[in-house]
Amino acid sequence: MRLANDERTVDVNIATLLIGAVLGAVVCAAIYQRPQRGVLLVALFAPLHGLLAIIPNGTALAGWKEGLILLTLICAFLSPNRHGVIRPSMPWWPAAVVWVAMGCVSAFTLSGLGSLGSIKITYFYMLLPLILWRAPFTREDRDHLVSILMGVGILAAVVGLLQQVVGPEFLVSLGYSYTEEIRITGGILRSFSTFTGPFAFGLYVMLSLVVGLSVSLNEPTRLRNMIFLAATPIMIAGMGVSIVRASYIGFAAGLLWLAIYKYKSLLVLFAAAAAAIPIALLLTPTSVMKALFSSNSLEERGNGWSETVSSLWVNPLGQGVGATGSAAAKAAELAHPMINTLTIKAATTLRLIPYQPDNYYMKVAVELGPIGLWVFTLILVSAAVTGLRASRILPGQDGALSLGVSASIIAACVASLVSTYFEIFPLDLYFWLLIGTAGCALSQHHSEKTATLGPESPTEPWPSDPAVVGSRPTPVSSSPS
Repeated sequence: MRLANDERTVDVNIATLLIGAVLGAVVCAAIYQRPQRGVLLVALFAPLHGLLAIIPNGTALAGWKEGLILLTLICAFLSPNRHGVIRPSMPWWPAAVVWVAMGCVSAFTLSGLGSLGSIKITYFYMLLPLILWRAPFTREDRDHLVSILMGVGILAAVVGLLQQVVGPEFLVSLGYSYTEEIRITGGILRSFSTFTGPFAFGLYVMLSLVVGLSVSLNEPTRLRNMIFLAATPIMIAGMGVSIVRASYIGFAAGLLWLAIYKYKSLLVLFAAAAAAIPIALLLTPTSVMKALFSSNSLEERGNGWSETVSSLWVNPLGQGVGATGSAAAKAAELAHPMINTLTIKAATTLRLIPYQPDNYYMKVAVELGPIGLWVFTLILVSAAVTGLRASRILPGQDGALSLGVSASIIAACVASLVSTYFEIFPLDLYFWLLIGTAGCALSQHHSEKTATLGPESPTEPWPSDPAVVGSRPTPVSSSPS
């Protein structure tokens, strides 16, 4: 009987491998023909990466995203459709090259060949703009990306709310772990949805809301956008149960950016929030209030930041990439396998892992010093300004998407004050993907305009384009509801 069961198991494994091989061949062929498909697949499945925790042998598939990106990169250089493309506008790339060079040199100086993991964590997803440089997104690709961001954002919020209903014990029965995904704050489960933790969940929904609202408000009569606008309260509630304060302040900053530059009607939301928040706070359970407004974490951050600033006098060029953050935590995990049973605070107190700053600017300062922080800031400013400039030039959805990308950068910058935003997967992936996407829209618009009107005034809007005329500010259209 056992022999028969073993034979059936072998047959099932062989069948699974054959099916996987066929599907893999189909995917490879599709990406070879259009590398943009590989990028869209990464964008679609990256927010679902946390589900590997409850899939049998799911940890063996953890490298799928790196493998898919590398495959797409190779196809971007070999695809027969790579010729004659319009290269994206990426004015931030000189600062990015300097930042990568500084980081790689410092990492090798700190850890030698052992620094490859740190370099991968910090810089790997910068390959996405390189892929888009070789195989830029078309308007249809950009529209698909927006649909993915909206749809997965809604799905993630719904799953996060359902986790509050089923409770942590049910999640444990599915295969999640208290030492990994499940976190309790003030007796309350912090929802993590399809992600590896609440931070990734809350910040991803924040990103989806900021970009999705910019696009939806620009064309509110489109069915996809109507569904997204109707689901916005659900998404805000989902983000709320993550109990990630960085997502709250980032979302507020992103909305304010959208309100200032285009959607004045959003200012009404701020007025409504100002009136509703005091009432909501009175009705909120005490345990939730303690979790949201606990001063302990803020005091710990303040003390750590003070020590970081003091250390810059000793290491003005930084300690090297990998000295802190996720890379340092992974290195410590390999050195001390039992570290997973401890909280970050306990592990740091026992000096089993280096100080974790919970502030990306402080992290960069620790690793690369003030100069490295200045270079990184240049990348952020250049990307945000480019997105804002593109929003004023591009007609229709591309303009709205570019404004949303600019607002998402502002949201990320604010959230990075209390989180290591740019090393939290998939937030780091989406940052580089979105700024590359905005660059594709801007360069293609310039190319089309030059082909239609000639090389004169390449940065001015088309005066006769109905889409542009329709998007010009008027007393009615400048503040869509």
